[in-house]
Amino acid sequence: MSDNSSTPAVTQLSQSRGWLIFSGLLSILVGFMAIGSPYLFSAFLVQFLGAFALISGCISLALAIFSKHVAHRVLDAVLSLIRIAAGIVLLRCVASSIAVITLILAVFLIVEGVAFIIGSFKLRSHAGWVWTLINGIAALVLGVMVYYRWPADSFGLLGLLFGINSLFWGISLLALGFGAPKAAAA
Repeated sequence: MSDNSSTPAVTQLSQSRGWLIFSGLLSILVGFMAIGSPYLFSAFLVQFLGAFALISGCISLALAIFSKHVAHRVLDAVLSLIRIAAGIVLLRCVASSIAVITLILAVFLIVEGVAFIIGSFKLRSHAGWVWTLINGIAALVLGVMVYYRWPADSFGLLGLLFGINSLFWGISLLALGFGAPKAAAA
């Protein structure tokens, strides 16, 4: 049996122990909030993404117009206008935006689940690796569930399943954080 504290992954986890625990607790809190108000959280997610796209598009457009670098100015301006248009659509068409984002969430959860399942096997020497595996399986199952319930149940599913995924993510972060050896004092 090898020493758990000698692998590079475990060394990195021990250096990030406090952040893992903090992020896990924050993720669990957000998960409970999303599960408690899935419709409200779905609308909040879409409006947040819309506002972010609109603001970042405006900033990017200003940079494209006033920047001293002219190499990609036209392309940057076009991409900025697309981002602005996407932000406006997200803010003005909340119901259809929720349906589209729910489909994107399904694909994201499926890909995330597969990635975490594969990644968990790289952490087998760490005590909390099983929770990363469980997180991956949960994300994969949630992604498939969202895909099969789309678009009929999009409005409530977006917030609810995002909340459930956030809970599992938070638990896996806590398990990794509490399972990591304390970093040696400098």
